Amino acid sequence: MSIHSRRDIITEEVSVKALKQVTLAAVLGALSMTALAEIKPFEAVEYRKGIFKAVKWQFGPMGDMVKGKIDYDAEEFSRRATNLAALSHMPLEGFRAGTYASSTSALPSIEDDWQTFADTMTQFQNNTAALQQAAASGDMKTIKPAFITVARTCKSCHDKFKD
Repeated sequence: MSIHSRRDIITEEVSVKALKQVTLAAVLGALSMTALAEIKPFEAVEYRKGIFKAVKWQFGPMGDMVKGKIDYDAEEFSRRATNLAALSHMPLEGFRAGTYASSTSALPSIEDDWQTFADTMTQFQNNTAALQQAAASGDMKTIKPAFITVARTCKSCHDKFKD
């Protein structure tokens, strides 16, 4: 088996795993809409943890490509940027009153400053959409600033709202 075909198989396996994560998150999101009043705090915590694991799964290799730690693959980067943009719309509904106990690193200050938190999540959505658009260009000179903007948005939220 050639290296290229092995890489394709690994990429396909990774894509399937990521798709399963996104699908699971979407299903959980759909279920949450039908049973909104019945959601227990631990379910909301597990939901958002799952989304953020999927975000990390997509964002990590993109960062490695931007930093030159792994070879840049325009198709792979674009696929991950598309997945990240889709994921960016999912976490907010998992942040509910009473879900900031010891099993999460989300700080209770989210409730106290909800509008700032929600605005930051909107920035995350907008910035991942811009990254997706930049990734479609295939040009790292266009991609890198968009990637850095997303990373800074993540950091600003973590600095204020994550333990």
